[in-house]
Amino acid sequence: MEFPFSNTDQNLRQHHDLTIDSTDQIESGAKMYADWASLHDEIQCDRGNQSVLHKFPAAVGREVACSVVKCIAHNLSSAATNDEPSSLEDERDVKWTMEVLCFGLGLPLTEHETINDCVKVYVEWLMSLTQPKPCVPKPVVKDPNPFAQVILHHLLNLFKPRPDCGVDLVKRQALLCHRVLRAIEAVAKESSILTRDTWETLLKFLLAANDSLLSPPTEKDDSGLSSYDISDHLCERVLSVLFGIWLTSCNKCFPSPSLWKTFRNMCIYWRHHEALVVQWHKVNHVLTAHMIRTMYGPNYPQLVILEDDAQMVPAEMNSESITQAWFRFLHIVQNPVDLSCPAVVSNTPRFLQHALTNEALLDPSQHECLLKLPTIFFKAMRGVSIMVNAFLGLPQDLKDNLMSSAAPSTRAAVATPSTPPGQRKSAKPMSVLTSSLTSKVSSRSSQALKVAAPAQVNLPVGKISLETRLPFAPTRPQCNSILHLFGAWLFDAALAGVKLHPSHAAPVSKERRTSSFIESKQQSLSMDLHAYHPLGSDNTYERGRAEACGALCRIFCAHKTKEEILPVYYSRFYLIMYYGLQTEEPEISGEVLTSILFNSCDLLRTDLAGVQILTPYILKALELVLSRTSAEFKMSEQISYIELRKACVHLLLSILCLPLHFKDLEIQDILSTTNVVTKEQPRTFLSLKNRIIDLLRIALTNETDPTNTQMLLGGLMLVVQDLATCEETESMTVQPGQDTSDSDVNPDTAHGLFGHATSLVCNRLMASWKTDLNTALAAMELLAGLAKVTVTPPNILMCKRTVKWICDFIVFQCSRPAPNHSRDLHTLIVAAFKCVQLWLVDHSSLLYDKECLHYVLEVVELGISGTKSQAKQQEPQSVKAKVEKDAKSVATKNRASDPPRYKGTKDLMPASMRVKDAAEAVLTCIIDQVGAFPPPCGPESLFSLLDERSLLKYAKGSSLPEQGSPFRYFVIDNSIIVGLLEQPLGNVEDPLPTVTALIRGAFGRHAWTMQLRHSPRTSKISSRAHLADPGRPMPVEDAGTHHNVNHRYFPECVDKINKTNADNSIPPLESLTNEKEKEELDKMKVFIESAASFEDDVSLKASMARQTKPYPDPQTECKPPEICHEYQTARLFLSHYGFLSLESLKEPSNRVCSVPPALVMLDSTNTALFSDLESLDFIPSRDNDTLHVFYVKQNQKTAHDILSNVTSYNCVQPQFLEFLHSLGWPVDVRRHAGWTGHVSSSWKISEPDECEEEDYMTGTGGSLYDGKQQALYWADVSSELAIVVPSPETYRLRTTSSSTLESGHSTLNTSSSTGSSPHSSGLPSSGINISASSPNASPQAPHPSPRLSSSLPYGSSTAGDANLLKPKSLPLDGERLSRMERESPGSPPESGGSNSSTGRPRRLGRQPAAMMGPDTKILVVWLERFQDKDSFPTADLLSVTSTGQETAGTAISSSVPKAAEKDVYIIFIHALQNGLFRVHIHEYEKTQTKMTVAIPLVDGMVVSRRTLGTLVRQTAINICRRRRLESEAYQPPHVRRKLKIQDIVNKYKCSFSAAEFYTALFQDVPR
Repeated sequence: MEFPFSNTDQNLRQHHDLTIDSTDQIESGAKMYADWASLHDEIQCDRGNQSVLHKFPAAVGREVACSVVKCIAHNLSSAATNDEPSSLEDERDVKWTMEVLCFGLGLPLTEHETINDCVKVYVEWLMSLTQPKPCVPKPVVKDPNPFAQVILHHLLNLFKPRPDCGVDLVKRQALLCHRVLRAIEAVAKESSILTRDTWETLLKFLLAANDSLLSPPTEKDDSGLSSYDISDHLCERVLSVLFGIWLTSCNKCFPSPSLWKTFRNMCIYWRHHEALVVQWHKVNHVLTAHMIRTMYGPNYPQLVILEDDAQMVPAEMNSESITQAWFRFLHIVQNPVDLSCPAVVSNTPRFLQHALTNEALLDPSQHECLLKLPTIFFKAMRGVSIMVNAFLGLPQDLKDNLMSSAAPSTRAAVATPSTPPGQRKSAKPMSVLTSSLTSKVSSRSSQALKVAAPAQVNLPVGKISLETRLPFAPTRPQCNSILHLFGAWLFDAALAGVKLHPSHAAPVSKERRTSSFIESKQQSLSMDLHAYHPLGSDNTYERGRAEACGALCRIFCAHKTKEEILPVYYSRFYLIMYYGLQTEEPEISGEVLTSILFNSCDLLRTDLAGVQILTPYILKALELVLSRTSAEFKMSEQISYIELRKACVHLLLSILCLPLHFKDLEIQDILSTTNVVTKEQPRTFLSLKNRIIDLLRIALTNETDPTNTQMLLGGLMLVVQDLATCEETESMTVQPGQDTSDSDVNPDTAHGLFGHATSLVCNRLMASWKTDLNTALAAMELLAGLAKVTVTPPNILMCKRTVKWICDFIVFQCSRPAPNHSRDLHTLIVAAFKCVQLWLVDHSSLLYDKECLHYVLEVVELGISGTKSQAKQQEPQSVKAKVEKDAKSVATKNRASDPPRYKGTKDLMPASMRVKDAAEAVLTCIIDQVGAFPPPCGPESLFSLLDERSLLKYAKGSSLPEQGSPFRYFVIDNSIIVGLLEQPLGNVEDPLPTVTALIRGAFGRHAWTMQLRHSPRTSKISSRAHLADPGRPMPVEDAGTHHNVNHRYFPECVDKINKTNADNSIPPLESLTNEKEKEELDKMKVFIESAASFEDDVSLKASMARQTKPYPDPQTECKPPEICHEYQTARLFLSHYGFLSLESLKEPSNRVCSVPPALVMLDSTNTALFSDLESLDFIPSRDNDTLHVFYVKQNQKTAHDILSNVTSYNCVQPQFLEFLHSLGWPVDVRRHAGWTGHVSSSWKISEPDECEEEDYMTGTGGSLYDGKQQALYWADVSSELAIVVPSPETYRLRTTSSSTLESGHSTLNTSSSTGSSPHSSGLPSSGINISASSPNASPQAPHPSPRLSSSLPYGSSTAGDANLLKPKSLPLDGERLSRMERESPGSPPESGGSNSSTGRPRRLGRQPAAMMGPDTKILVVWLERFQDKDSFPTADLLSVTSTGQETAGTAISSSVPKAAEKDVYIIFIHALQNGLFRVHIHEYEKTQTKMTVAIPLVDGMVVSRRTLGTLVRQTAINICRRRRLESEAYQPPHVRRKLKIQDIVNKYKCSFSAAEFYTALFQDVPR
């Protein structure tokens, strides 16, 4: 097919990017119709519809026409019925008949029968172009095209309005017109013999018919329908036929340029009809849908069209014809912005003629039909907006939303519609509401306007949401291309009715604005915006203006990385934003402001040049919305206030870091000019800081939507962290005053903001958020993050209040009625306990406060037992107290004056076992970790790094546990395994009772060395010196003066006291004896005297003998016992600690529960015991997570290319390496005692001499931390995080491991029985007492926290950095690559020998049994080009993120298997050109859950360089923590350890009686 004016086809043909930026193309396009004449005058002056009968008087013509037509119609019916040929056989007869029919079509409507017969005859003759009938005259059948052309000219008379006709007659005329239009449509679509002349005549006929009906201004009077009311009946129909047949012509016979130009020019006269815009956009959207499918393929988001509209384009129409037709139809109504200018629309001959003939109408622009222009303008811009969305790749379904004509007027609705029911199309009204006219005109014009009221169209409104809006298509065209097409219209429409500032207004051009972009680009870009708005700003056309502003915002938000946009577009867009963001009452436009805010979420997080100039105006608009709970301005009907607030929150999150990032950088004023000197102080970004912080606080106070609240909480954490880090970096220490109340603290500082933030969140948590799961969890995450913020000086008072608030939250949740207790409620309580734990560890000084300590322990008691020992006056004592309302006694509640109840007398009824476990964890943390974290071995291990193997190296003999260990193992209370070693450790010189205890409990492994001492430990005097005999001192006879003293029983004064009768109450012995007894008494006295004399002699002799013997006497002298070197210290330990009572050895009375005695001895002769003990050590005391970091260069889509980026420093941005080191500190995988990212290399104990020295890789872009040699690590008291950067070596090892997996299964069973499971670190005791001579008590000092993280770990040192400065390496052993199914791609394969240089050999088969919980993977992807997030190969890269814990959820010892919970979250990071970072969070694979994504990072947030690492780390940990909280397959580490201990007791306990136990206790163990 050849197209007319082919010289311009090359310029109009669209390619993939729709780029029309060549000057030659623009100039040639501007002259597209310049060389062609319009046929408008020819059509208007055409006399083809005149008959010879018009030259006769009207009565004569009417009489002839009525008679002849009646006869012709009767003959036609008879011939058609009997299948007879027509009587008109000669061409002259036909032509004469057509003259009569021509006149008959123009008769008054009173001659309806004659007109109907004329239509009937012509319709039958026209159908000869498709299927001729015998009743049609032979000349017409033989050559129908010439006759069809004449018929079309004649039929034009039918479409002429008849003045002074009634309603019924007008309806009959409309029915006849519909019949003709249907016949013409059938001929155009079905006929294959139409010539070009016929096509041109047909199109001219349609143009003339439309012009005849639509050009005059529609008007109604008091008497009813006016003569022009026929246009109301036929408007939509004639336009739809015109556009439909024109499209058909583009396929069969492409219209000539003259016809296109005529079509364009005549549309100017029809623009006051809404149906024109509706039909125009129907065609535009159908053709645009085809264009998009042609240019971008079927995978591009499609524009879904109504089925009836989709049929407008013939199926056989080729893409070239569609392209040509699309561009011409796009500009067929010329400039749609003219619809906002009544003076332009009414500047037509028909309007001027009507104004001259109507005295009531003072100005054509005040005609009542123009009151619909706001709605028409809105629909015009709505259609353009839909096309913009289509090119941007935003999926749209127009079936329920698009352009249809408005509802008919009230009077028209009463009457029966003229369109036959079978031919009417179901019109779905657009969801809009016509705004009232508020045009500011002169007083005379205002009076004229009072006569008519604007048409209000109450139509259903469909709400739109930010959540349902999909992202832009990755392959979308450039912004410049879309702006080239629609920019001129959108820029002008966005300022419709706006009075510009003098500095923005250009001199008004006298030339009229052109009708399309191609012809008006240069003029439109010259800011000639006052041409039709000289009277000031008004909001009459704000709905259409809002659509244009929204479309422009979406275009600029679709800006790609490093994409260039013309400066003139930037400047015009920023001016539009300035006027649209006005918030003052005279200038504000509510719908425009709503549209801009709703569609500008990404505006400040794309690299738009100079977009920060809008920050003050955006901030002011955000203050208007977020600081109020309801809208105080007119909003768009389609946008709810909650969604508007959500969009505003997105914008707020984009500007939080700007003040501290740009600081004193001046913000240029849009209104300022170079010629005006202002005295105002320049506005800087730092001056906006207080307003932003205040707005954030106010918005958080007023917000009621949970999603918006969580986003604001993330923003609050960002602000506090950024300000604190900034002050810490700049060493800005602010000293607060003595009064530290909230009202007096300056919120401008980190110290004050910290207090305000904690106070606000805690108050809102207790007031509004305590019943919402996600919001309360977000608040807990925020408080946990604030606990780690370093504020100088510390805000101790606010920390104390925060802990108390959290405790109150726990009390409230526990005290809720039983029906409210659910898993979600207990999840909140567990999260609150975890938050309390973090606050106490990071602020250990809180426990020095008696009140705070009492409150915390009281809440811990509530969590463990379900009650408090001493409750407040009106506080429930038990969680279930409120449910048992029928309880008659008040004794269930304790008063504050009552004595406390002790735990031994309580019935333990915790809210749930999860709550009890969480409270126990807090209690243990208070005892073990508060004030002592990090432990001496560093934050990577809460366990003691000593185990049996380490201790036996320094004991007598070198026997390993498997060879008969000298340890004795006892279990206390079925929860603590105590291994007792009775040998001194390398301390033979000091022979004191020494026992070394390895205490394994639910919270870790502790190592203690104890000695039984009777003298203090000193460095100079050993215990042996105290045990030696000091010798007896020599007697000294002459020491002092000897006195002979006669000792008395009573003092001498007793003898001077007179006796009383009582003294004589006991008579002397002599007075009681008779004579015989007196003799015996005398004998007794003699015996006594002789014995006393004998004793005196013996004493004298002995005294004399002692004086002759040496002193001291060797025979009688006492000698000290020999020093004991053998002790049964295990028995002493158990006895001294009170474990050896008979009650502790008795079996429980209730045999059903099968609980072992309080003290149980384990069978240490069973070598399997030590394997299970090592499995117990493998269960860590903290949760562990892994972060995999990837770097994506521009346009990279394959896994190999992405992994190769980190091999060289030159392949990554410097900020990437800085970001890596802000996530954690580097650790050597071979020496690391904590989590490394894979179970095969984690939690092992290694000696310094066991690891060979090997050089580290240098000059890498992060691949050094792939887990083979090093990894990045971060830990606190509750969790540890490994950061791994996978490399190509990781991918190679993974694929190798997968290929050898099948053969590895056979090796696994045999090799796992020879090694031992990996050793774990555990909770160290706060009272570790290790001998100073024992090496490796702290083999690795803690590493310093990364420079860009939130704060240094408390008590950490930098001594361990020396281990990383010296190059080292770790050899690979390929023989063990396939030993375990989940072998880490980045960790070294394990060696089968016991002397492996990488640490202890491990029984890999026990690893899965030690892990439980969901499989959550967190990927951090650094993007050089933000759009590459859509093509990131997540599925391919998941293979290098194995941690060995993927099947943890299926390892539960349960008879019912459960599906593994798998979640994959991706945190995309893109470095903006302004130095900030854009964050995008994507849920690649997510289990159905009630919980949302954790904070502080929020999708779309813009963060600073200072806080990026800290916030990413916190978000990753919080995401994993949320998933564990919700997972039913997860158990806390201490619970898993407790269950493992119980399993060990059941397997290895010795069932002894008390006698047998004591007997075994006194037996010596093998040395």
